[in-house]
Amino acid sequence: MLFESFKQGINLGGFLSQYELIADAGSEESLHNHFETFITEDDIRRIASWGFDHVRIPMDGYLFYNSEKKNLNTEPLEYLDRCVEWCAVHGVNAVIDLHNIKGHIFGEMDRPTPLMTEAELRDDFCRFWGKMADHFKDCHKIELMFELFNEITDSTGYMWNKLYKQAVKEIHKADPERWILVGTNFVNSVGYLDRLDLLEEPYVFYNFHYYEPNVFTHQKAHFSEEFRTWNQTLAYPGDMTDYITFLDTHKEFKKEHPLMSKDTVCNDKKLMQKLLSDAEKFMEYSGCELYCGEFGVIDSAPEEEAVKWIRDFITICNRLKIGHAMWNYKCLDFELVDMNNQVVRPEVLEVLKELNSLAVKK
Repeated sequence: MLFESFKQGINLGGFLSQYELIADAGSEESLHNHFETFITEDDIRRIASWGFDHVRIPMDGYLFYNSEKKNLNTEPLEYLDRCVEWCAVHGVNAVIDLHNIKGHIFGEMDRPTPLMTEAELRDDFCRFWGKMADHFKDCHKIELMFELFNEITDSTGYMWNKLYKQAVKEIHKADPERWILVGTNFVNSVGYLDRLDLLEEPYVFYNFHYYEPNVFTHQKAHFSEEFRTWNQTLAYPGDMTDYITFLDTHKEFKKEHPLMSKDTVCNDKKLMQKLLSDAEKFMEYSGCELYCGEFGVIDSAPEEEAVKWIRDFITICNRLKIGHAMWNYKCLDFELVDMNNQVVRPEVLEVLKELNSLAVKK
């Protein structure tokens, strides 16, 4: 059911979330211009023409939810509604993803985050989703799915399971058949799928993100102290022996890579299959469908190497019937097109179009 409607997608990151990395967030005029022009109907038409069957729309809770008035902000909703309507016109399904919200601290696994420990913030999280469900309860032109949170971190190990179940109840109170995605702990790690409490609900599905190994997919990332320090170009397939040695001498980075060890020195399809075996086991034993909301390779990696990694990942996902959305359509270092809507990674685009076409034929 899930795979048939959400096979191959692309993220619209930078539109209604992380927009402050692109536009001047302090200028009302700059923000208005950004929301009006960053994603237009032409973009959705183009995405559909490339063979994508859905988009994932990250949104920022700070933009959409007024924590004082306890309601949704009207103007951002209008931008989101317009985008969903364009999707309906061009036959593209959509995932609405809550990318950030008050109380969340990205990657914080050393201590509990406020979102996990403060009752008011948890209530706001559930209230937000209840109001979103009420807003979209009559939207049936396309398959519209809610992703409860982008990349949760919960050092308690159990509060996320409790919180997500409360949010599901709020959504289904307003809209009993709305499809919902629940992500894994430790920033949606595939290795944490076995720590999710599962619900016996036909409209609740589970998801993960995949950028393993990060040293390849995020190589030379300007926003990462680790990869600015490492500063090496890696091929795919490729040897990661030097990187494993680097982690052994940089303990501050090592804890972020629980899947990396001396047994994972060869970055190839065999390693990818090994790391994704957690996803395969999850589906086999739980009977639940899975979705991968993000994957991709940074633009500072050689394009020909990125193409090989992306081809292998999508091929494995299609074999396992795991729908997926690549990060990212426009800007934010993983892009297909730049601010002027010019294709900047043509080889990546061509392999995506090829694999999209094959998925449709199957």
